[in-house]
Amino acid sequence: MSLVPLCMAFACVPVETSQPVIPDDGDDPTNPEPTSACEPRQAGLSADFELTIEGWPGDTNGYFLYNVAAPCQVEAATPTSRDLRCTEGGGAEHSVTLTIADSRIAGAIPSSGPVFLRAARTDPEFGDNQWFVVRAGSEVTGALLAGGIRAGYETPEPGDGYFSPIWMVIGPEEGCPVEVEDECLTRRRARMLFSVDDVPGASILDGHEGDIDANGTYRAVVGESVDDTMGSLPFCGGDDPRYADNLRVLIGAKAQEGTPGIAP
Repeated sequence: MSLVPLCMAFACVPVETSQPVIPDDGDDPTNPEPTSACEPRQAGLSADFELTIEGWPGDTNGYFLYNVAAPCQVEAATPTSRDLRCTEGGGAEHSVTLTIADSRIAGAIPSSGPVFLRAARTDPEFGDNQWFVVRAGSEVTGALLAGGIRAGYETPEPGDGYFSPIWMVIGPEEGCPVEVEDECLTRRRARMLFSVDDVPGASILDGHEGDIDANGTYRAVVGESVDDTMGSLPFCGGDDPRYADNLRVLIGAKAQEGTPGIAP
């Protein structure tokens, strides 16, 4: 309460009035802190991977640096890498090295024997987008073992079942504040929404990991999942790191008891 003068024709007298309470702890009541739904990113989590392919011809339309689908043999293995010898349709063989930051995801790929590799990378003119998936056996229909995304969208081509039976789509996380907002970009942390064999699965927040399905068959590491809305002004884009890829995800089959060559 405070006193303000009330003036009438004959005198001014003090009158009590109500005033808003201003917090004295530094909080701004018009700009509250993020809700508890926006959990901090887990420390030490990484969904990085590197794929080195020797001598594979580029895509004829110029969009992809390479777009590989080939049977391979695993020739060497470490806890976080696999050396493959892959054979393209014409019979030419190529050396491929796949390095995965998370040893549990890498461990889903056997340390020897046949696997089937799909891998794609766009020309830098279209952004540095990369994907890979490794399947069991020598056919593209083999069971999914491991996969990864470092790109601005989920698959090289929409609806092609690249990571089947796993499907994923980015979803908003309203509990997280907008991290960047200007004339070029609105950027907010998001979730990856998973399904397996058309059955809805987990929703994993950016910077977290967990099982994808209720049976615990697959796990995912969501290193980055950011919902970006880009502006169309001519000066938006370029080398500004804020416009870099906004999805970094690893997926992998979890070890089954008695399965050789797969890390727990």
